[in-house]
Amino acid sequence: MAIIIEEEKRKSNIIGMIGWLAFFSAIIAAIYYLFFVSPDLTIMAPPAGLASTTPISAITLHPEDIANNQTFQSLKQYVFTSGAQTSAVAGRANPFLLPQ
Repeated sequence: MAIIIEEEKRKSNIIGMIGWLAFFSAIIAAIYYLFFVSPDLTIMAPPAGLASTTPISAITLHPEDIANNQTFQSLKQYVFTSGAQTSAVAGRANPFLLPQ
């Protein structure tokens, strides 16, 4: 008869506990920095080209003035929309048929 002697295993694994502690600490730190810490705002001078665009923001557009303008109404449409009746047929009836 053989006698088996096993070494007693430790109930707590120190390295595993340190790993889990580091993992949870990283999660808590990430949550803290994402949701609770507000970053410091920096004051930046606007670029030189931005000052010249300020008068453009004061312009008010009235679509009815543009639509009723004589010059706008004299323009011709050269692109046909899908609802327009045209005499020219675009493409083939079945594009998947091979040409014969």
